[in-house]
Amino acid sequence: MADNLDVKKWIRRSQMDFDTASREAAIFRPPLEQVCFLCQQSVEKILKAYSISRTGTRTRSHILIDLLDECVPYSEEFNNFKVCCERLEPYVRLARYPADIEPTEYHMKQALNDASAVLEFTKSKLKELGYEYLPEQDAPQ
Repeated sequence: MADNLDVKKWIRRSQMDFDTASREAAIFRPPLEQVCFLCQQSVEKILKAYSISRTGTRTRSHILIDLLDECVPYSEEFNNFKVCCERLEPYVRLARYPADIEPTEYHMKQALNDASAVLEFTKSKLKELGYEYLPEQDAPQ
């Protein structure tokens, strides 16, 4: 199985992206594209953490549905998050390149809800496997 520390690093990065998205969403006139992008990134990293925990290897895919499909053989409950992943996927391009569409506050809130759902579910599955990242592990000694 994967090195516990490596999986925890992926969980930590995922949580950091989500926490940053949440903080940015709370400001006046939040950068909608960036918040949505960070939500997508959070889900990408937490799904990679789960995949690593089960396979001991890291996939190079960045496509959320592909990452989700890697998790399904270990728990079919991941299928419940296909719609969340489909909604989040476009934000990886939207934040990097000019686009014809602009996310709205509604899209931002939906992205935060989708990311939170996937993140919390996957963290609970990782905890069952003995992988848990606790912020106090980063505290200076």
